[in-house]
Amino acid sequence: MMSEISIVNHNKIRIAQQFSRAADTYNSAADVQLDIAFDAMAYVPLRYKSGLDLGCGTGRISQQLATRCDKLVAMDLAFGMLAYAKQNSLRDDASICWLQGDADAIPMADNSVDMVFSSMALQWSEDPQKVMSEITRVMTSGSNAVLAIMCDGSFNQLNDSWKSIDSQRHVNNFATAQTWYDAATSQGLQVSMKQKQYVTWHANIRQLLSSIKAIGANVLLTNQNLTEQSKPEIKNVFNRHKLQHLEIYYRQKYAENMQLPLTYQVCFLHCNK
Repeated sequence: MMSEISIVNHNKIRIAQQFSRAADTYNSAADVQLDIAFDAMAYVPLRYKSGLDLGCGTGRISQQLATRCDKLVAMDLAFGMLAYAKQNSLRDDASICWLQGDADAIPMADNSVDMVFSSMALQWSEDPQKVMSEITRVMTSGSNAVLAIMCDGSFNQLNDSWKSIDSQRHVNNFATAQTWYDAATSQGLQVSMKQKQYVTWHANIRQLLSSIKAIGANVLLTNQNLTEQSKPEIKNVFNRHKLQHLEIYYRQKYAENMQLPLTYQVCFLHCNK
C-alpha cells in the first residue's frame, strides 16, 4: 500500500500530466470556468503592485489580472498549461512571470504579493489548511486574496448516477465550503464567503464526460485505501454497457428538455490579511 506522502505526490503528477494534455482544448471547452473566473474578478482590486494567479491554467485570466498590477506571477502545477499560456500571451514578458509551482508549497518569499487570485484550482489540493497557510505566508500585510473553489455538491448528478451502477468511486470528494472558510480563518485572515451554483447542459452522457476530460478535470484522485491491485478495475469502468446504464439513470432522474445537467458548486472567499 502506498504511503500517504507518495499518494499525494502520485496524485499531483497525474493532475499535472492531465491538465498539460488538456492545454490545447481547455479554452474552447471551459466556458463555465470562464464565467466563474469573471465572477471572481469582481472582487479583485482595480490596482495593486504585485499579484499571484494561483493555478493560472492557460493564462487567459492572468492577462486580465496583469492589466491591474505592476507585476503578476502566474503559477500552475502543469508545465503544459504554462507553456501554452506563455506562447499565447498577448502581453510582453515584463508584465507576467510564468512560474511552475505547487499551491501546497508556493515557491515565493514571505510577504511578497499584495493580491492572490485563484479560480477553480485549489480544489485539487488535498490539504486546505496547508494551501491557506501558504497563501497567507506570501501575502503582505493589508493584502487581499480572492479564491473561487469547487466544493462539495459539485458533479452531484454524476456521482449519484454512478452509485446506481456500482460501489466504486468515480467522482472526487470535494471539501465543503465551510472547510475552506475555516482553513482561511484559522490563518488569521478576515474572510467573507459567498456560494453560487453553476449548471452546464449536455446532449448525452458521452458529451458530458467529454466536457470534463477536455478541461483536464477527469483525474480521479487516489486515496490511501486504494491498493495497487484495484487500479486496473478503475481503468476499465468506461465500457459501453456501463455508460448505457449511466445514461439511462441520469436521463430518467435529471434530464430537462432532453439535456443532462452537470452542477458546479463554487465558494468565493474574499480574504484580507
